[in-house]
Amino acid sequence: MKQSLKKKTAAAAKKRSAKKSVATKPRTSQLAKLKRKYGARAIDGLARAQPDHIAEHVDWCDGLDQHFTKLWLEFTYGGMTGRGILNERTRCLILVGQFLVMEDKEQFAVHIRNALNHASPREVLEVILQATVYLGYSKTMPAVRVFTKVLKRLGRLKEITSTQLPITGPSKKCSLEAERKSWGLTDKDFPRREELMQRFGWEGLSTGLRLQPSHHHKTVEQLERVDAHFLKLWLDYIYAGMYTRNILDDKTRILCVIGELMVMGEFIQAENHIRNALTHGATPREVLEVVLQSTVYIGMPRFVRAVALVERVVKELGRFDEIANTQLLLPVATG
Repeated sequence: MKQSLKKKTAAAAKKRSAKKSVATKPRTSQLAKLKRKYGARAIDGLARAQPDHIAEHVDWCDGLDQHFTKLWLEFTYGGMTGRGILNERTRCLILVGQFLVMEDKEQFAVHIRNALNHASPREVLEVILQATVYLGYSKTMPAVRVFTKVLKRLGRLKEITSTQLPITGPSKKCSLEAERKSWGLTDKDFPRREELMQRFGWEGLSTGLRLQPSHHHKTVEQLERVDAHFLKLWLDYIYAGMYTRNILDDKTRILCVIGELMVMGEFIQAENHIRNALTHGATPREVLEVVLQSTVYIGMPRFVRAVALVERVVKELGRFDEIANTQLLLPVATG
């Protein structure tokens, strides 16, 4: 039976390779034509960012307004996607989260495929599952269905079914003593910490104190006042559960959340997560790049507010020089 499966897999791979070979010549001809029309830098950038969907990313406007098409391609694919401040894995995972928020199922599927060129299926799925925290099930469930269809078409669904966490969660977990070293609060800042850990469990409290030292304790105390039962459920689900799965590192996960909040126009939570990202290894330049990359999809009004927010936060933290001193050189004119 295993031998039969190997033969089928080899035959399928050979068939895909043959199809790819047949499609190469038309694609090469198409790329050459687009480069002559719109410039090599923009089209090479498009081919890198959208290797399987080049035509559809140009056809929608090419026949209607070529001048707009040239401006848009130069800004997006000749400029933004090639800046290199975020690695391709992170940039593509952020886009998966953003198109999930936008509920554009067609483009969502496109960006899942693109992300799979740089990240594992399990990592891409984790971006979607983590979004339940901010978007709820009503948006996440249809997104999982789209993801599953893409994986089935690619013959990669087994990479998901064979990489599930145990039903009890990650096998490797931190101890309370190890976690204490990561807290950003003193006893004076949060005098009820030990009492609340006894009542609600240390994992949810500790994860929140590590990830969100500026405000997690305030939220906990507020929820305790209004609904302690809900607080326990909330801490176990999100902080002791979703945020300890360790499929995505904290830095990548938080940058994805910032990208999603940009699309949502939610700037209060965005500020919290900007601060969290800077605490967990992201540079001010990387955080700003999430905002700048989002401009392509969220438009200028939200972008202007978001840039001002990042600037204010990094100034408050005394880290503005890390923005000012890391600017890219101006792009070279192509004539």
